[in-house]
Amino acid sequence: MNTLLSLMRRSMRARLIAVAALASLVLILVGASTFALFQRQLTRQLVDPELVSVIDQLIRNARADAEGGLAFPEGFVDSRYERAATGRYFQVAAIESDGSVRWLYASRSLFDVSLPLTRAQERTLITAAETAGSFRGVAFLDLPTGPDGAPMRAAARVSPIPSVDGDYLFIAALAPRQTLGPAANLVAIAFAVFVGVCVAILAAVTALQVRVGLAPLGALQRDIAAVRRGGSERLTGAYALEIAPLAQELNALLDHNREVVERARRHVGNLAHALKTPIAALKNAAALGGGDAAATRQTIADMESFVERQLRRARVAARAEARAGDAGATVGYRTPVRENLQALIFMMEQKYDPIKAIDVRLEPGPDATFRGEREDLLEMAANLVDNACKYGTSEVVVRVAPPSAPGGLLEIVVEDDGPGLTDEQVAIVLKRGERLDEAAPGQGLGLSILTEAVELYAGALSFERSALGGLKARLRLPATD
Repeated sequence: MNTLLSLMRRSMRARLIAVAALASLVLILVGASTFALFQRQLTRQLVDPELVSVIDQLIRNARADAEGGLAFPEGFVDSRYERAATGRYFQVAAIESDGSVRWLYASRSLFDVSLPLTRAQERTLITAAETAGSFRGVAFLDLPTGPDGAPMRAAARVSPIPSVDGDYLFIAALAPRQTLGPAANLVAIAFAVFVGVCVAILAAVTALQVRVGLAPLGALQRDIAAVRRGGSERLTGAYALEIAPLAQELNALLDHNREVVERARRHVGNLAHALKTPIAALKNAAALGGGDAAATRQTIADMESFVERQLRRARVAARAEARAGDAGATVGYRTPVRENLQALIFMMEQKYDPIKAIDVRLEPGPDATFRGEREDLLEMAANLVDNACKYGTSEVVVRVAPPSAPGGLLEIVVEDDGPGLTDEQVAIVLKRGERLDEAAPGQGLGLSILTEAVELYAGALSFERSALGGLKARLRLPATD
């Protein structure tokens, strides 16, 4: 049993076959029950009327003899009740005052035997017949065996006889096979054929289901194998509705893996691009055979910073599987936005106070909670605030807006009063390594890496003209519910 259950858990084909076998068993049991019920109805329709007719003849023909006893005329009943081995019998008994019966008369078909009735069965027949009344007061009883060893159907009626004292019990019995034999055999064959045909059809349908119904799974398997061999990039078949979601999830997994590989390539490219200039500087210093030690240390520090920055980007890629809304959720990451922005603004003021007089302020308003890690939030926001401070003239404004609906995106807006950027310039600075201001320090990777991080969090980054005259950056990130 455990082996069968284990096989059904592991095989859809085994489940279909097991269901078909169970349905076949149920069909056979229903067929057997229906046949038994049909035979019972045939018995009531064909056997019971004959038994009632015989009892009626017995009562009509019963009369008193010369001694005041019960007598019957010759030949008053069907001749089949007079011959042996016909399966038809009757008996008549007087009911004594104590409720017992005294057999008086029997059909010749019984010869020297009597109907195999126990005392309890006699009492049951008498009680049922008396309860039913004298007009249609017939009680029926099925006997497992009769005088000829076959099952019997018995009917009894209790009735008084004119000119004779007391009540009398009239019993007629018939072996149903005598009447129903040919018809019952024919019906049994018909039921057996019908059930057999149904089972065969069910088996054929199950085989067709196994072959045709599971065919889409085979097609899916072949398409997955084609993707694995490189023959296709995605699952593009027209799949059944039941497995279409599975194909979609597999395509999403393929797309995700492709994104992971592409991100890894971008990280390597970013790192190679960022290290190209410092490495060239170190090579030049080595070729000249000397060089400024402080400059070399600074170059090495810059290289370490670049490497650490790319490692941070890799960590963001590893944990930023959070998708805004119902597409996904990062469990356990809840970062308050306002308090972290306040700390960030304080750091920016400390950085730029010696350089320029610029006012950086966080406007009051409701708070929001970022669905991600604090370091990622600070790095993305710092990029925007740092650029605003770098290119702003005297004022930088930061605002926070919570999501407008559950599962939506919170918004961080950074505005400055600098020269701003045109759409063409925005497209340029978002490219990796592209810069508008070649005099400013850096390698032109900031905004492109910021864009990548925002995409990893399924957020959005947009730029537009600020009311202050400069650039307005809108950073949208997933918020907790």
